Amino acid sequence: MSRLLNLLHATRELKKTQLMSRAEVLRLQDRRWRAMARYALEVSPFYRRHLAGINVERCQLSDLPPMTKELLFENWDEIVPDVRLHRAELEKYLQDPANWGKVKDGRWMVCYTTGTTAAPQLVVHDIAAVDYSHASQNLRNSVSPRTTTMPRLRLGGRRLKVVALVTSKAAATSTSLFATRPWVGALFSTYHQIDVAAPWQQVLAELQRLQPDALMGYSSVMGRLAQAQLNGELHLNMRHGGYIWGGGDALTPGIRDQCQRAFGITPFNMYGCGEVLSIARQWRGMEHLCCHDDMMVLETVDEAGRPIPEGDLADHAYVTPLINKAMPLLRYRVNDRLRLGPVHEHWPFRTLTQVHGRGTTAYTFRTPEVRVFIGMNFLFTMDERRDVASFQFRQTGPATVECLTVSSPGISPSFLVPDLEADLRRCLESAGCGGVQCTVRIVRELMPDPRTGKVEQNVPLPDA
Repeated sequence: MSRLLNLLHATRELKKTQLMSRAEVLRLQDRRWRAMARYALEVSPFYRRHLAGINVERCQLSDLPPMTKELLFENWDEIVPDVRLHRAELEKYLQDPANWGKVKDGRWMVCYTTGTTAAPQLVVHDIAAVDYSHASQNLRNSVSPRTTTMPRLRLGGRRLKVVALVTSKAAATSTSLFATRPWVGALFSTYHQIDVAAPWQQVLAELQRLQPDALMGYSSVMGRLAQAQLNGELHLNMRHGGYIWGGGDALTPGIRDQCQRAFGITPFNMYGCGEVLSIARQWRGMEHLCCHDDMMVLETVDEAGRPIPEGDLADHAYVTPLINKAMPLLRYRVNDRLRLGPVHEHWPFRTLTQVHGRGTTAYTFRTPEVRVFIGMNFLFTMDERRDVASFQFRQTGPATVECLTVSSPGISPSFLVPDLEADLRRCLESAGCGGVQCTVRIVRELMPDPRTGKVEQNVPLPDA
């Protein structure tokens, strides 16, 4: 019953805030981040040191020093206030697979991030804060907040069948979010889980058996499923009213096109991370993602951490969750490169027009001089190419890199390969890596990381 009350409360609050003016939302953000800062100072010895000399009643959010993954890891027991959530206790708790996806003590969702670019990070969320994320997914579904509708009970009819492809053999965020979904959702949909790291033919066979109406999972996995459908390895007949949600990695133009051709559905984008579940989402009628500005504050900044103008591409970003008190984070650094757009025409929230993967992924080349190349530069080159369905860059030697490419239908490899190689050569030369050789190889499909199920777009040599 408490979960139902959480959802009802969250839904009521979200309805109220999404009907506010932009100025009212900004005032709400201000009240909430200051309340979170006061709470952090009250319960956390770390924050009392970290914010020493700063008056949180009078300062600006940008006056606070950022929080990083390293600081969170090193000071966990002084940041997370409840002794039942101390690191040693939680690590022991998560050693038992029976606890993965459980609501600990009826109050907290505990899990690890996938650790795409670093070691997996322990995270904890108030279950009430998790229910804000679930409520926002149900409530925010229209071009205008005045035309949103709640899910309908299908009395006497078949409920929508939803399949989530998650990393189920680890205490991952995706698994925990699926396992801790509110029971009330079962009144509207049936939910099924598939381990995305299982053998691929097994994944396809289970999907074929289930015949889902809706799919949720990593964007790169949605691309692989679309390719399997187009190749005749999969035969899904997704009915009207179904949807595809892609998140956790880049939803590229190629993946969008593949899903539209394969399933007749253009996927929606989601953006968040293990530490901050709901940053932005795209829903029906939206061209871009829309930020959940009533649930967090997002700042896009340059390399020195200074605010950048609207429309500029950030070096990194800071995000301040406004609901989750289990793990108070103030200006938490995320290394994604983001481009914030204007406030939406109908919603009082900022749009997020571009999300690129982790900006910290780097290649170290020796030509023979040592050259460091940021993998993001490859993504910029590939971003607008509609002749490429999906791709992966793999460093194959000290001065060589290969671009594995799944071409879009009807594209001739004899044209694509030399044209793309020329593009990539210009990309490397502009970054001072003209001595690096990049070759393009057309492949039928891309192989995922067996641990996470994601198809990583940049794979440098681990010991480069």
